[in-house]
Amino acid sequence: MIEGTACPGGILMNAFTAVRLLILVCIALIPGHALAMNATQAELAEFNKTGDFDRVRTLVQESRPFYGMASYYNSIAFYLVDIDGVVAQSPGEDVQLVQGQWFAAMGRFDTLLVSGPGLSLTVSENTFITTAFPRGGVQAELVRNDRLSSQYGLPLEELRYAHLWRPVGWLAGVVESSLVALQQAGSMSWGLAIICFTVALKVLLVPLGVVTVRMQRKVSEVQLELAPQLASIKAQYDGEEAHNRIMAAHKSLGVSPFFVLKPMLGMLLQIPIWIAVFNALGEMPQLQNSGFLWIESLAYPDSIARLPFVIPLLGDSVSLLPWLMSGVTLLSALLFQDRLAPADELRKQKRNLYFIALAFFLLFYPFPAAMVLYWTLSNALQIVQQHFIRV
Repeated sequence: MIEGTACPGGILMNAFTAVRLLILVCIALIPGHALAMNATQAELAEFNKTGDFDRVRTLVQESRPFYGMASYYNSIAFYLVDIDGVVAQSPGEDVQLVQGQWFAAMGRFDTLLVSGPGLSLTVSENTFITTAFPRGGVQAELVRNDRLSSQYGLPLEELRYAHLWRPVGWLAGVVESSLVALQQAGSMSWGLAIICFTVALKVLLVPLGVVTVRMQRKVSEVQLELAPQLASIKAQYDGEEAHNRIMAAHKSLGVSPFFVLKPMLGMLLQIPIWIAVFNALGEMPQLQNSGFLWIESLAYPDSIARLPFVIPLLGDSVSLLPWLMSGVTLLSALLFQDRLAPADELRKQKRNLYFIALAFFLLFYPFPAAMVLYWTLSNALQIVQQHFIRV
């Protein structure tokens, strides 16, 4: 069940489906070490012998391929960093470093920082091509993303979640810091920390859920009163006459035809939180070698078997968590009730829940287990919550 969709009074599933799917589109998520190395001109020339900086792939690119909507984890992002901040570099752009600048090749867990006044390069897809080497050579450092901080007078910490809108990136940093604090305070596994974080976040969002339920209850009451009038109008009139009478029926109750969208405000307020949580859980290096229950690594899908072929959108492994997540969604559909909604509207809401279960199974299947674990537990908690919010 999608967080916030199954609640007393019902939810406008046809409208919310688009919002829910948009979340995943927007989402377009072990102690390590920092490796410092001084690359000479000869070493750069060796790296560049095939026409690109091949070592970037071995240093920062995700070693395990992702599929479907999770395939963006395979990519490398490039940035120019100086005292003024961080500027993203797109494929095809030419860069020439000056004193005080660093070029950053940022992968999912690690970032390669390169500095050298006079170094020229061209950004390409998932790599860059060096076009001129400084006489004094270059300095390169490999830094784990969670250890990026202000160094050399530069705001390197701004690279963290730089691909997100700044307020959402800040929120993702808060999510990561909260998870780290929970894990360290309780000396617990990262899987247990994710569970505790999910419960805590659900509790914090309860007031927003109550407000949303109240707004939906009001919408359902108006819909119940309007239903007979609208049915009569549609049976007797059409065209402009039907439109005018429908508008008049809404006006008589003091609402507009768009009143049904009012409960969506609660959902819209939660979207930045979901995006921040998904990005944090998908991009935390700390989860890279952290197992939980049958999950070998929370940073990757919870594969219980590998396939000899690749299924489009799903990948090459058999995972258990997406099935559990879909089972929770289907359970919520079976338990879903809206006592005020007309029978046709209730059937539509249930059909949309079934559609959401299928859609999110396909979307979430190739994503890291940490994300799917959070979403599954959050939706399970929503089923429990709906039995306690009575307004």
